[in-house]
Amino acid sequence: METDLKGLIEGLSKDKEPFAIVKRKGDMDALVFEGKAMELNNLDDIPRKKGIIKNEIIKNEIFDTISAVPFSQIKERNFKAHYDGTKILCINIERQLNVSLEELFKFLPDEKIELENEWKYNYSEEEYERIIEGIIKDEIGNGEGANFVIPRKGTAKIKNMSVNKALSIYKNILMNKSDSHWNFIFYDGNRFLIGASPETHIFIKDGRVKMLPISGTFRKDAGERINLNKVKKDLLNFLSDEKEINELFMVLDEELKMMAKICNKGGMIIGPLLKEMSTVIHTEYLLSGKSDKDIIEILRDSMHAATVTGSPLESACRVIYKYEGEDRRYYGSPIVLIGRNEEGREFLDSPILIRTVEIDNYGGILTRVGSTFVRNSIPSEEVAETKAKIKEIIDGVQSHAKSTPLKILPYVGEDDEVLELLQQRNQKLSKFWFFSQEGEDNIAGQINGKSITIIDNEDDFCYMLKHILSNIGANVNITRYNKYNFDDAQSDITIIGPGPGNPNDTKNEKMKIIADITQKFIKSDKKFMGVCLGHQFLCKALGIQIVRKEKPFQGVQETVNLFGKKEIVGFYNTFVGRYEEVSENLKGLKFNDVQISYDKQTKEIHALRGRNFAGFQFHPESILTQNGMEILKNELINLIGK
Repeated sequence: METDLKGLIEGLSKDKEPFAIVKRKGDMDALVFEGKAMELNNLDDIPRKKGIIKNEIIKNEIFDTISAVPFSQIKERNFKAHYDGTKILCINIERQLNVSLEELFKFLPDEKIELENEWKYNYSEEEYERIIEGIIKDEIGNGEGANFVIPRKGTAKIKNMSVNKALSIYKNILMNKSDSHWNFIFYDGNRFLIGASPETHIFIKDGRVKMLPISGTFRKDAGERINLNKVKKDLLNFLSDEKEINELFMVLDEELKMMAKICNKGGMIIGPLLKEMSTVIHTEYLLSGKSDKDIIEILRDSMHAATVTGSPLESACRVIYKYEGEDRRYYGSPIVLIGRNEEGREFLDSPILIRTVEIDNYGGILTRVGSTFVRNSIPSEEVAETKAKIKEIIDGVQSHAKSTPLKILPYVGEDDEVLELLQQRNQKLSKFWFFSQEGEDNIAGQINGKSITIIDNEDDFCYMLKHILSNIGANVNITRYNKYNFDDAQSDITIIGPGPGNPNDTKNEKMKIIADITQKFIKSDKKFMGVCLGHQFLCKALGIQIVRKEKPFQGVQETVNLFGKKEIVGFYNTFVGRYEEVSENLKGLKFNDVQISYDKQTKEIHALRGRNFAGFQFHPESILTQNGMEILKNELINLIGK
């Protein structure tokens, strides 16, 4: 093996042939791949191999391809993205080796990395702060979404670039980023991707799908000694920070949308967990579910993570397109390893391409780092977060460190107070999503077999709604708002779903369509429900004015009085109906039986009930709504009984 590895490394250095080396978390060994490189246009073009393994050396699993997917591939979902011609880079694996880290360290080169120039950034810190302020005001403040991610781009040039230089960078990363999901180097003959990704994009094996949304960043103090008392105090403060907590909840909701779409057999949530990197600690959840869909279909439906885009995803892509002005290339997208087990069943493992550098054969180096902007973000703090991430990347490229960075979690990660704070985060969340729904009897007799159509208004919360409603016995289908035909609709109940945007924007084509659909329902006897944006249009149809909130309620959990019962619910709204704005026409429209649940102080309307309708300003399907399934079930039973 030593001879094979030594010859392989020497060959890689000389021949400039495509290769990849991957160290995955949980594996004792590293994987070394060689093969033919190709550029592909579509995910479906990635070569797929079938059949059981017939290899005396590789008996348990074989790897077929490793592919770097560009961010612009999101266009396969018909979402907006800049495109500069960046393709899927795929290595069709012809040779694989499992090697111990000890052997790998022994034969990897150790060359000094020098730059021809200082790192340059597309935005200064001041410019980046202004972008953050603009997004909070103009995008979150206009109902376009709950959070967004716009990265800073850094560029530099390495002197006398070579394959050995790239392998030296990888060696340094491998020694210093041991807790990453993947430490990897990928080379297609023209460019290198080298990184230490902390975050799983998606993992698929034997019908089990896993995602690990990460958000919330604790910046570790530099230095060689640990002041445990200070570290614990700072960590507890971080774990109690409302902004950091809500950031994670929002990306959890966003990835639950994907899991609800992908995993028709349900799933569960594990966490929150702590993940330590060299300069930062992140909080994360593990989502696990079952699916019988094809792995490429799952991969496509999972692009891209909210942690690198924002939410809702389709709207976030429009905001990214508006503010960034150029192709993200390989930032925030997955690098995908596909293989087969001994029975011929395919598996897929893919981290997100963050904490990653792209280097061309001439030494041009490119990286991007971002942070999540939410309604209460402090721009200077977001800049500080990106600086910590940039430092981690620069250290990985230029540092000549030969020792593992000091770890904090071995000392405080199992501390009782730390564990209690983590567990307390779940106390007010929806129990429905935390435990496997498979085998659970949630069927409601009055709903069982009823047909429900959900109108998709550009927010995949509709898939979480579908999953809950299917679990209580309904037959559910989802229709895009611009494909819905009121006259042909035959469903027992229609749900006008949530979505981004300003319901008062009468020039917006989507808003005009939703308003027209809602008016038709109001004038008919057909039963329907509005959620968030759908609720706002229900209010408008009843003569209730919709106003902009002073502060957006994007990703906010509140206790409300819901028709006489206290409920903990999750809001994602910038606009709201106010009780004091209720039109006098309401009584004249034969809606004198309308019940309105509203806040007695702010007059903001939380929910409505009427002769053939119901509406919720909050999201009963969200992880933030503690009893969401029961709220939906009871309201649907009430509506069906009318």
